[in-house]
Amino acid sequence: MASYDYIDQDIIATTLILMKDNDSFYHPQFLGHTGFAADGTHYTDGIQDLAGSPPGPVFASWHTETLDNVFRGDQGAFPNAGLILLSKAAMTILDETTSALSMWMLFMLADAFALANNFNGQINGFTPYSLAYADGVVSVGYTPDPGAAIQSNLVISVDFVQDSVYLDVAV
Repeated sequence: MASYDYIDQDIIATTLILMKDNDSFYHPQFLGHTGFAADGTHYTDGIQDLAGSPPGPVFASWHTETLDNVFRGDQGAFPNAGLILLSKAAMTILDETTSALSMWMLFMLADAFALANNFNGQINGFTPYSLAYADGVVSVGYTPDPGAAIQSNLVISVDFVQDSVYLDVAV
């Protein structure tokens, strides 16, 4: 299996992931977090949820994905420090806690993928141009392609807290 060469791509935007004291994604018990946390488990008001028999943690889909493949590195938990690279073809989250700056997760940009470049099958193409990270959510800003039917900016959020991806666009 060939791996994606994220280092030699033209990078459009970058952002850092830094564990902060006021970030409930990294400190769920102390800050009353509700949702999935960086450790990949679900919390309600800072208390880790348990399910099953015997009771065990409830894990996010991103934590339980097959590790060490073309789209995932070898760690399930979200990195405590990271670098996110955005190109016209992919978004790559790198784990800065490893000396090799290893890949944690890779998102390809394509129709019907989490980072879509045409969200409704019509002539509504978008090109990524910006990146932001805060409290377990990565947001990718897109600008409409020339001639697209919708001429407003689009934001796709990869929400690790809610274990979902959603988009916001004005129509």
